Amino acid sequence: MKAARWHARGDVRVEEVPDPVPAPDELILRVEWCGICGTDLEEYREGPITIPVDRPHPRRGSRAPITLGHEVVGRVAVAAADGSGPPIGALVVPDVVIGCGECWWCLRHQEGLCVELAVRGQTEDGGLATFMAARARTCLVVPDGVTAAEAALVEPASVAVRALAKAGSVAGASVAVVGGGTIGQLVARVAAAVGAAHVIVVDPVAERLDLARRHGAAALRPDEVDGVYGTVDVAVEASGAASALPLAVRLTRRGGITVALGIAPKPVALDRIDLVLGEKHLVGSAAHLWDDDSSVALDLIASGRLRVADLVSHRVPLDDVLDAIELLDNRDPAVLKVLVDCA
Repeated sequence: MKAARWHARGDVRVEEVPDPVPAPDELILRVEWCGICGTDLEEYREGPITIPVDRPHPRRGSRAPITLGHEVVGRVAVAAADGSGPPIGALVVPDVVIGCGECWWCLRHQEGLCVELAVRGQTEDGGLATFMAARARTCLVVPDGVTAAEAALVEPASVAVRALAKAGSVAGASVAVVGGGTIGQLVARVAAAVGAAHVIVVDPVAERLDLARRHGAAALRPDEVDGVYGTVDVAVEASGAASALPLAVRLTRRGGITVALGIAPKPVALDRIDLVLGEKHLVGSAAHLWDDDSSVALDLIASGRLRVADLVSHRVPLDDVLDAIELLDNRDPAVLKVLVDCA
């Protein structure tokens, strides 16, 4: 089969590799679409970050070269030998987060914090390929009415669901989102879908502000937010820019919650007086769980409460995956979600 494999920093190749061999509790997907994520770009540009190179993954035994891709949707080509999971032909979104199942965090259903965490597409082979193995019982069946391309947005939408869940219920709350890229737009839309009273998206790019407005959010440039400082119940930083997290904390009201979601390449300084005297809560969010987060995201999409189709700005074939990565690397504001056609 074909697969887009990370060999080293700046070295991703589309090449022929053997088909995956499933464990008894795994099925094989014929991948239809796989989204390109910022983490894929980071591995290409700055890696290895999570990809095991010098030593194999301590539990899974995987190491570079690794097939990238974790925003996956596909049809079951081979059902699980143990009888678990969906049947052949089902369109599914696979879980990509794999805990050890034994540690303190896994026993509390916090697999994303597992000390031996594995992620398909990062620490072991993922979905930028013709076929992909996945744990059968954690695959979510895509309901009728949801297209495969929309289902490819379930994974990033799950990130948004989890980030907002860190703040508890946002029903009736005011929410500010700093960063209007794909994840930021999804956070704003999920917040509105679950009942936030007021949503603001902050971004310097006019096109992204216009997109947020079309979906009902207020939209401001960073130099327009003076009147919002200290007023919002929940602020979510979804940018990764050095200035984004300090801005999100400033927007949060006294006693409110700031969720750090973006990954900044370097440490950032915060106003500790504002944070401490304002008794603001600062919490990080990463990854997602298939049942707590991904199932909620899929239900929101299937119900029509969360619209995602317009976030897909580009579609490319698997052979052109480097073009997809470069689209993100060029930081063109017109580029949001890039989907790779793996069928």
